[in-house]
Amino acid sequence: MPAKGQILVAAVLVIGLIVMSALVTAYRAHTLFLRARGAAAREAVSAITVDFERALAAMLALATRTRFDHDRFSDFTARFEELGLVPGDLESAKLVARRFLEGWEAAVRVVYAEKGVQVEWFEGVVDVTHLLGKPAYVYDLVLLDWYSTTSGSYVCAGLELNFTSVGLYGWRVLSLVGLTVSIDEYSAASNTVRIRVLVANGTYYGNLANRGWVEVYYQQGGDGGWVKAEVKDVTYEGFGYYRITVDTELPGETPFIVVASDERGILVVSRAVTPASPSKGKAKG
Repeated sequence: MPAKGQILVAAVLVIGLIVMSALVTAYRAHTLFLRARGAAAREAVSAITVDFERALAAMLALATRTRFDHDRFSDFTARFEELGLVPGDLESAKLVARRFLEGWEAAVRVVYAEKGVQVEWFEGVVDVTHLLGKPAYVYDLVLLDWYSTTSGSYVCAGLELNFTSVGLYGWRVLSLVGLTVSIDEYSAASNTVRIRVLVANGTYYGNLANRGWVEVYYQQGGDGGWVKAEVKDVTYEGFGYYRITVDTELPGETPFIVVASDERGILVVSRAVTPASPSKGKAKG
C-alpha cells in the first residue's frame, strides 16, 4: 500500500478513536447524570411518602382517640374542634382528616415547587380480611372495627406524584396505616391476658411495652359498669404476642376489653369474655 494511503487510513482510525472516546465520555456523563437525577427523585419520593404516612397516622390517632374518649385526650383532640371535629363522632373526624390532608398536599407543593413536584392524594380501598379474620375493607378513608376478639383501626389513602424535573410521571402508591389487636386467651391461674398486636398490613409490633401502652377493663356485676384493672406487667413474647398481668382475677364468663395504643397514638379496643372455668383457656369473642 502506498505511504499516502497508509497515512489516510491511520488518520481515519485516529479520528474514529477520538469520536468513539468522545461518545463514550458523553454516554458516561449522561448515565451519571441520570443516576444522580434518579437518586434525587427516589429520595424526594421516599421523603414525601414517609411524611404522608405520618399525616395518615396522625389523623387515625385523632379518629380513634375522639371515638374512645375525647375528653381524656383533649390536649390533642381539642385542637381540631375548630376544623369541625365533633367529640366522639367518627364522620366528623373523617371530615377533619380530609381537610388536613388537603392542607398537607398544598404544603408539599410549596416545599417541592422548585423541583417540579406535583402531588395529589386520593382515597383508596384495601382488603383487611386477613387481619380481622372476617370479610372487611377499608374505604371511605377510615375503618374502626372494634369490640371483637380481633379488632383494628385503619386508614387507607394513596398518592400520585409527577416529578417533572426528572421526567417522572404518574407514580402512585396506596398506603395502609393501622393497628390490629387480637385477644388470644385469658388465664385465671396467673391473672394474665395474652394478646397479639400487628401494625400496617400484618407486621409484628414489638414496642407496646416500652413505647405504647395497654389497659384492661372488665364488667362488674349486673349493672354493666366497667372497672379498670391495674396492669402489673406487660411481657413481650415475640411475634407480636404480649402477656398482660393484671391485679384482679376475673370471674368466669366476665366480659372484658383491652385498649392498646402504639407510639403514634392509634388506639384499638378489643373485647372478649373469660372462659366459664377458672382454668386457663381461650377467651370467647
